[in-house]
Amino acid sequence: MPLAHIYLGKGRTYEEKEKVIEAVTLALVNTLGSKPDSTWVVINEVPRSEWGIGGKPIARPD
Repeated sequence: MPLAHIYLGKGRTYEEKEKVIEAVTLALVNTLGSKPDSTWVVINEVPRSEWGIGGKPIARPD
């Protein structure tokens, strides 16, 4: 049972997340030969104020 954790900044639409889940599932099925119904994808939405690039936060807290 493959399990993929995806971290995204908050603000994606349901449809965008649905496409990510579908694409990652397909990639794991094609690469590992797993079955789609036993392939898990978890999306963790993180506020942009909790991300940092180059030693600095990418956004201020809301």
